[in-house]
Amino acid sequence: MLSIGLMSGTSMDGIDAALLETDGSSNSIHDLGHTTIDYDSESKMLFKSAEYSIRKFQGNMQEAQVAYLESFREYLQNELKFSNPDNTIKSLTAYLHGDEGAPLRLDDVILHSTKLHVASVKKLLSETGRKSSDIDVVGYHGQTMYHQPSRKISIIVGDGQVLADQVGIVVVNDFRSQDVAAGGQGAPFAPLYHHALAVRDNKIPTAIVNCGGIANVTFVPSANENDLIAFDTGAGNGLIDRLVRQRTSGQEFMDKDGQYGEKGKIHQGALKALYEKSITKEGENYLLMPPPKSLDIGDMCLVPELDSLNLEDACATLEEFTAATIVDSLNWFKGDLPQQWILAGGGWKNPVIRQSLERNLQIRLNKKVAIQTADEAGWNGQAMEAQIFAYLAVRSLQGKPLSMPNTTRVPRPMSGGTVYRPV
Repeated sequence: MLSIGLMSGTSMDGIDAALLETDGSSNSIHDLGHTTIDYDSESKMLFKSAEYSIRKFQGNMQEAQVAYLESFREYLQNELKFSNPDNTIKSLTAYLHGDEGAPLRLDDVILHSTKLHVASVKKLLSETGRKSSDIDVVGYHGQTMYHQPSRKISIIVGDGQVLADQVGIVVVNDFRSQDVAAGGQGAPFAPLYHHALAVRDNKIPTAIVNCGGIANVTFVPSANENDLIAFDTGAGNGLIDRLVRQRTSGQEFMDKDGQYGEKGKIHQGALKALYEKSITKEGENYLLMPPPKSLDIGDMCLVPELDSLNLEDACATLEEFTAATIVDSLNWFKGDLPQQWILAGGGWKNPVIRQSLERNLQIRLNKKVAIQTADEAGWNGQAMEAQIFAYLAVRSLQGKPLSMPNTTRVPRPMSGGTVYRPV
């Protein structure tokens, strides 16, 4: 089948779209192209404000809708430290509606997200010379806003029917809800695709580390899907991005190319505080919890010990924290420690995180290990996150598992997804 996958991660920096030809197994996975749409600063602010409102009301979408404008104002004041948020709200309303006097609603922001996904599909079709009629399915992840599987809540916004209607292709979305409803963590969902690539290319045993807003690891010890081990390790770029947004009043959204961290020094006291109290889930220190386990971006916070550090030192400390907690994932791996590591996700564009990972791995294993980016391994690092949902969309149509007991703690191999057909 020809399948397009769409992914916008928790960093909310844009949409990746990828075209695969696949039969939903490791026997047939062919990369046919990908594209990216970068969000402008207005869209980022709208999506982050929506996330803020949904989190404030713990996933209650009705309350988040009613209080959205008030929540938006709070987000600008509390998170971005804007002294006059009303002017920004007016300009963003005009951006969305062409009229700053129009009402600004949460539904409008979600529709804006869906329309950008429509644009990404059309852009990919144009760049690959394909027509809508050539494509069998679109795997539409949507934008994660709130993820609390212990309460059986996972809010991922995006209108599958609107997307199907506007691109004229069958759409699968809502990948995680069946897993969560069955008692699973609903994340990570990359492992079965990671496993398929590793089997296809004879890269076993290996560890595949995805670093986005949240970092996760997949250990592939054998060709048997049931042997997979996968879980979220902790902060990827999420805390670094949050710090940079706050320190620059929303003018910058990340430590681009590690420009701040590479000039800074790691502060051991702040690093210790990050380990002790920056990531909690249901009142427990997440880093001490056994896998399978998953994180929501809201489970992570910036500790007060960072406040006294300059931007460079704070970034360097957070980047060390991201890398060190990835290496700490080995504490939960009971087999022979993997000597091959493959790095995927936008977080590895930050060279400081990669250098910290290499240093910490060498210390932990007492020798150098083979570390490659996905591109260096012959995969498509830029497209992988989107490819995952192209692959899973095909498996969903086939009724095959999307998650496994050792990846999400679901009680049995679990399929999922909701199908929308264009009308």
